[in-house]
Amino acid sequence: MNTLQERRIFFICCLFFGIFFALGGRLAYLQLIKGRQLAAAAVAEHTLRLPVANFFRGDIQDCKGNSLLDGKRVYGVAVFPSLIPCSFGVEVSSSVEQNRWEDVFIEGLINNLPQRYRDQKLRAFLQGAMSKGVPFMLPVTLNEQETKLLSGMDISGVYLVPLPVRYGDASLARHLIGYVKGSVPGGETQKGIKGIEAAYDTVLTPPEQKLELLTVVDRRGELLKGRGLRLRGPQGRLVKGKNVVLTLDSNIQRKVEEIMDKYGVRGAVSVVDVATGEVRALASRPLYDQNSGAGDQFDRSLALYHPGSVFKIVVAAAALAEGRVQQDERFFCSGKYSFNDKEGIACWKKDGHGNLTFREAFAHSCNPVFVEVALRLGGRTLERYARLLGMEGGLGGYLPQRQLGTVRIGSYPGQVGNAALGQEGVMVSPLNAAVLAATVARGGIYIPPQVVKAITDADGRTEKLFMSTTPRRVLSPEVARELQKMMELTVTRGTGKRAGVEGVGSAGKTGSAETGIYDAKGNPVADSWFVGYAPSARPQLAVAVVVEGGGAGGGLAADMFREILKSIYRPGGLERNN
Repeated sequence: MNTLQERRIFFICCLFFGIFFALGGRLAYLQLIKGRQLAAAAVAEHTLRLPVANFFRGDIQDCKGNSLLDGKRVYGVAVFPSLIPCSFGVEVSSSVEQNRWEDVFIEGLINNLPQRYRDQKLRAFLQGAMSKGVPFMLPVTLNEQETKLLSGMDISGVYLVPLPVRYGDASLARHLIGYVKGSVPGGETQKGIKGIEAAYDTVLTPPEQKLELLTVVDRRGELLKGRGLRLRGPQGRLVKGKNVVLTLDSNIQRKVEEIMDKYGVRGAVSVVDVATGEVRALASRPLYDQNSGAGDQFDRSLALYHPGSVFKIVVAAAALAEGRVQQDERFFCSGKYSFNDKEGIACWKKDGHGNLTFREAFAHSCNPVFVEVALRLGGRTLERYARLLGMEGGLGGYLPQRQLGTVRIGSYPGQVGNAALGQEGVMVSPLNAAVLAATVARGGIYIPPQVVKAITDADGRTEKLFMSTTPRRVLSPEVARELQKMMELTVTRGTGKRAGVEGVGSAGKTGSAETGIYDAKGNPVADSWFVGYAPSARPQLAVAVVVEGGGAGGGLAADMFREILKSIYRPGGLERNN
């Protein structure tokens, strides 16, 4: 072999090895470095996607992790036009052109939906959506029963998608929780509008606003066998919103709402845990529908009312603490306290109570005695004690900066006298009234109310824990014990006898507040109050009940107070630690 031939062979070998290494390097590059990207691109080319709103909004739970929303499941309808075959085996009306498969499909689909959706509006929507040829969601939701007709069509390209309805018929604490707006089938992420839903909207809302419904097709655009519809997030995973855990106890909340519905009242009930200051129930009536917004959305549990004689707890606390009265000091009630010859305040008992001690005056809610004692104190002192006792405080975790009460008492004797009876210048919420009773029950120690306990992730792990404000003593133990005796006497021998809880023991104060409204017969309409706690020996729960137009506090409000506590402590009811 001559030298020229050797060179040619060597050149060909080098060329061969060069090509081999170039191809091998290219293949290695594509496999090892660009492999995932190219594979994703290949899959993407054969993937049909339908963007939908992320409906994994966080839950709102009670202190034990139970959902307060009673969420339900419905079904949406996803349509992928490119996967729909051109024959359906459905009966078509004569008004539809037989040669247009889109019209055949639309008519068949509509005929298999519930009657409420069979209208021209949906037909027009379908015609517009089908003409675009891209996947879409129908603006409808179906329950389990309604899906059977649609399932019977068994058409490739039409999918039933499980979707949540955030609120069920048995949802609790609706006025506190509020509601959301936003249509998941319409591609709208739900947004909190009122209540906890609005206050914690950024926490409850999933960090990824959109999800994808997707399926994979072959190179001819036909659905791959065994491949159905899948749901995933933009990063290939599903990220849910965080949960808001409240201090409410769903068992207590449910009992309270059932009793309010039984009595059919307009008003509110607040329940506070004496030991912790945490709110166990907040209920307002009339009710409203969280899904439609229809009904009365006004939250009476946090609204301001004249408290009537419930405010006598504040007057008594201030007078005893300031040494302006002794519990056994004697008074005489003639049926009216006169400021002068022309002005005075009558007692609810027309003929008066006669001779009685201050303790008895509290138990029998004697107006003239408390007007006299309030005048000894003066308006500024009453305002100071009202603030000390939390009558203007907010709600921790929800409305910490908002005043839920106002006590502004004028300097004239008539203004001070009316304020002593919880009227002029005094407005408090049912929650603040329950907090007042809890302060007395725990021996004069004030704990601000708390309604949000924690933020947890989708797996229930705590991410943030809300700590209540440090308790502070606002009344001496001696003054608190005397107030407890007065409130117990109110139930055993005074105006609150109907609030007694047999076998448990309770203490409290009645109230009847003028509203300035008169009924059809010209009689004044008064709001009914009862505020107290139970068990009387070792208090656990403080409860405030207000009934709009309920009349005397020793009547309807006291009845509801008693029934609420009986339902909690009775055999078969909630177990409470003693």
